[in-house]
Amino acid sequence: MGRRRDYMDDGQDSSDDEETGRINFDITEDDLDAETAGFSGQQNRRRQARFGESDDEDDEEDMRGGIGRGGLGLGPSFLPAKKTSETPEASPVKKDPAKEKVRSRSTMNTPPPGPGFAQFNKHSKGFGQKMLEKMGWNVGKGLGADGEGIINPVETKLRPARMGLSFRGFDERTTQAKMEAKARRGEVSSEDEAEQEQEPKGRRRNAWKSDASPTSKEQTHRKRKPKTIYKTAAEILAETEQQQIPLSQQKIIDMTGPGVREINLSDIKRTDSPTLMEVTSRLPELRHNLRLMVDLSRADLENLSREKQTNAFRMKSLQDELGAIRENLDKDQEQLRKLEQLKMITSQLEQISKDALATGAFETGNITALFGEQFQILERDYINDVRAMNIDALVISVWAPIMKYKSVSWNVLEEPTWGVADVKKWKQLLTKNADSDAERGWTRNRAQKNLVCTPFETMMNTIWLNKVRSAINNQWDIHNPDPLIQLMEEWESVLPRFIHENIIHQLILPKISRAVSDWNPRTDPIMIHTWIHPWFPTLKAWRLAELFTHIRHKLSVVLRQWHPSDESALHIISPWKDVWTADQLEQFTSKSILPKLTLVLREEFQVDPRNQNLDAFIWCLAWKNLLSDTVLGLLLKNEFFNKWHAVLVQWLNLDMYSINYDQISDWYRWWRQVFDAYGLDTNKIVMQEFRRGLETMNKALGGEDLYSMGLSKNG
Repeated sequence: MGRRRDYMDDGQDSSDDEETGRINFDITEDDLDAETAGFSGQQNRRRQARFGESDDEDDEEDMRGGIGRGGLGLGPSFLPAKKTSETPEASPVKKDPAKEKVRSRSTMNTPPPGPGFAQFNKHSKGFGQKMLEKMGWNVGKGLGADGEGIINPVETKLRPARMGLSFRGFDERTTQAKMEAKARRGEVSSEDEAEQEQEPKGRRRNAWKSDASPTSKEQTHRKRKPKTIYKTAAEILAETEQQQIPLSQQKIIDMTGPGVREINLSDIKRTDSPTLMEVTSRLPELRHNLRLMVDLSRADLENLSREKQTNAFRMKSLQDELGAIRENLDKDQEQLRKLEQLKMITSQLEQISKDALATGAFETGNITALFGEQFQILERDYINDVRAMNIDALVISVWAPIMKYKSVSWNVLEEPTWGVADVKKWKQLLTKNADSDAERGWTRNRAQKNLVCTPFETMMNTIWLNKVRSAINNQWDIHNPDPLIQLMEEWESVLPRFIHENIIHQLILPKISRAVSDWNPRTDPIMIHTWIHPWFPTLKAWRLAELFTHIRHKLSVVLRQWHPSDESALHIISPWKDVWTADQLEQFTSKSILPKLTLVLREEFQVDPRNQNLDAFIWCLAWKNLLSDTVLGLLLKNEFFNKWHAVLVQWLNLDMYSINYDQISDWYRWWRQVFDAYGLDTNKIVMQEFRRGLETMNKALGGEDLYSMGLSKNG
């Protein structure tokens, strides 16, 4: 405001600051003069006086009929048109009364032209005025076909500098605009507009100013807002105690009975009344207060009950926690007692071990005789804490030295069961991983966590297994499997799974495989089944399946040069009948045995009723247990019965003087006895061929021609 006042007092404009690049929103004296002067031309005169201009031009403009001081002062004005003696002819068209009424109203309300009307025409050729006059317009007449338009030019109203639209209710309309609006509506000016019209033009408007500030005197007498003072809780309590009035005993008069009596609050009770009106009308305030007291007491009792229940639950929880603490304390005390006893047992075991080493009792290697008493106490009192208290480590600490000392002189093949009785007896003290976990660890399944060897597994792996490995690799004869089989059978139930599998896959099977590779069926005097079949219960057939394939391959190679008269092949292959599967056996016999039997029956066997040689026939029937009934039946049908039927037909076709049916019948029964002796009477194909022979004999007895029936000499 200080800077604005400086501009107003000095009469300067703020445009200088704008030219220098600084925007100033102060209102200058020129702005106030422009607002005060309006459109009266006062601003133009002041500007002329400021710059030394004369008023001659204004006088000249007055003489020319211009607007002058009351005009716009913005340029040339219209000059008044010359009056002509000619009068316009009356229009034959009938005029509308409504339009005439509007035209008359607008003419009456429209102000007449000012004295400087059309003064700007002196600066131009009057082109606009001439064009309007050609269209029928006359000076002093309104625009439009009927003259109902405006007469004076459009006025403008200068807004104070840097004032926004409608700032503080500033009216933008000019006097002409207001009068024309009233003329169109036919209204009378309001009181506010009348006051604005009567307001002197020289009075300054305060629309852009802020409200006037109160004088210093008014500020002196204005009351100030009292300051808020806060009190503490202690001060409020102190004031309450000072203002507290001691309660006095209130007297209650009971007039419900025949007499009047004075009672206490505790003696008041609800009396039975004949009507509800009587009950509700007797001491209502007292009853209301009593109900409030009862409700408060009930709420207090409920809160106390809930608090009691909560405390009871909490007490029970604390008691349970106390019981758990006592139980843990008892367990800890029991654990401490066991540790003290275990410490004493450890000292005893250590002393016994030292004494046994000094006296040479280690040589016997009898664990039960040395530590049986202490082990029995451990098994009885610490069976559930073997892993938790590392009891197995304590047992192995005294067991391992004895086993190591004894293993130096231990002959595994002569004493395969040494030490197994002690391990089985104290098995519960010698922990090991479960077989399922050991199997997963042995197969190296990465998904499982790494297993840690127990003390017992470590002892067996480092001491016992080393001795067994040395015996198998250096001392064991592959053709004598009994000692090693006994060792595996006795120790299988107590050995850790990975040690048992290690012995089989790393020691036994590799040595057996090498022996099978070196085996020669032609020259080896010991049958292979004598040292392979005993391993079936221990090694299982699925572990030996690969060896069986190798054995069949070796036998097939040897049988290529074999003759059925050599019975050694039958003795070698017969023990494998129950070992190989039915498909494996049939495939082997079909490729290696059956072709040889077919060849010997076809080339070396002949059916001769006079001098029958059965050697080739017996060689073939010796394999009947290894051949299936179907294979054997087809072999006999194709290679034996074809020859047999040919001889029978030839015999039956002899002349009646040479044929002897009794001999034919005896010959038939003799062959039946031969087949029955080998157990072939149940073979369907064999029995079918014998029935065919009977039919042939019956047809011959009936006198039928056997050759005409399709029976040739060759059967």
